[in-house]
Amino acid sequence: MHNMKLINKLKPEVIEALDEAKIEYSSSHRRIFATLNSVSEYRDLTVDQLNLITAYLPQDLQPYSRIGWMYGDNILDKKHRL
Repeated sequence: MHNMKLINKLKPEVIEALDEAKIEYSSSHRRIFATLNSVSEYRDLTVDQLNLITAYLPQDLQPYSRIGWMYGDNILDKKHRL
């Protein structure tokens, strides 16, 4: 799938967790989803964007190591991981 946006490569549970912030943190929610809809690859995210995204994830979806931060295995659906 050419030029698939990052939002379409995420685990469903990541989208659900991020959606839980929609009411209480609406501006952050909009910013996160705008970011996920604007990039195609995990590696295109900035550190600031990654920090914002992970701030709204439960512990089990947080990066578990430096490698997790680098490759995004914690949020990417298995078929889109490196």
